Amino acid sequence: MLARHIARRTAESLVSLAGAALLVFVVVRAAPGDPTGNLLGPLATDEQRAVLRADLGLDKPLLTQFGIWIRNVLHGDFGTSISQNRPVLPVLGEALGTTLMLAGLATVFALLIGLVLGNLSRRRPRALRGAADVTEAVLLSAPQYTVALILLIVLCVTIPVFPAGGLITDAGPSVLLSHLTLPAIALALPPGAMIARSLKTALADPGVAELAAALQARGVAPAAVAAHLHRNALPAVLPVTGLQIGTMLGGAVFIETIFSLPGLGSLALQAIGPRDYPLLQGVVLLVAAMFIGVMFVADVIAAAVDPRIRKAAAR
Repeated sequence: MLARHIARRTAESLVSLAGAALLVFVVVRAAPGDPTGNLLGPLATDEQRAVLRADLGLDKPLLTQFGIWIRNVLHGDFGTSISQNRPVLPVLGEALGTTLMLAGLATVFALLIGLVLGNLSRRRPRALRGAADVTEAVLLSAPQYTVALILLIVLCVTIPVFPAGGLITDAGPSVLLSHLTLPAIALALPPGAMIARSLKTALADPGVAELAAALQARGVAPAAVAAHLHRNALPAVLPVTGLQIGTMLGGAVFIETIFSLPGLGSLALQAIGPRDYPLLQGVVLLVAAMFIGVMFVADVIAAAVDPRIRKAAAR
């Protein structure tokens, strides 16, 4: 049953990735203007623009361009960056490391925030539960870029605890961590609050409450009871966690820009101005593939720990 579920989710993921590729291609080219204006300048003649469009392959029908691009991508060729005059794949590789480090650290912080707030919301006294609920609501409603700017002003300028921006990769792990910690916290706050809400809801389920009462009546240690409860809450929390991790990949655009981190988000913004189609398409497709991959892994893990999902897949 698990193999059938994995096969179905694999097929769905491939279809989603194909749809994402088509959407990326259409949206990128729907913006007004094209690369010729930036490459040739405002004084270029129509003939010069037409020649350059032909050299870039932009004179072909959109469907033909899409087919050529997909065929090349399947062969590992994402094209050549128009603005950097370099193959897109190495450019993506240079930026991917920063985004993965940022997202990985933010995932750790989001899980910690979710576990702490989710459990505090069920604790006594009532004031503690109220404080946890208010914190969760504030984190969910506050715009991420606003929170990032506030953290930057307070902890980098007013009280210089963290570096104000940039990334130094060759000065040791401690320096690297100091540059990534604050951006990762800013990136993790709303997803962490969402994970906390899903955990709180899952732990409040009547079945989970009955299990807790039964285990306590049998004299099971509180730590073991908590482990059992969280394991039962895992199938409900995992999809939300996967979605939030994927959301953090998209939110990295703002965070990397605010903190001047050379990741995929900053790369995408750099590609928008000069209408660098190959680079922008590569960035968005890579982020979409990572998002779909994270959701796939979360679904498979949820199916592995929850027999009900496996039975549903077998129908």
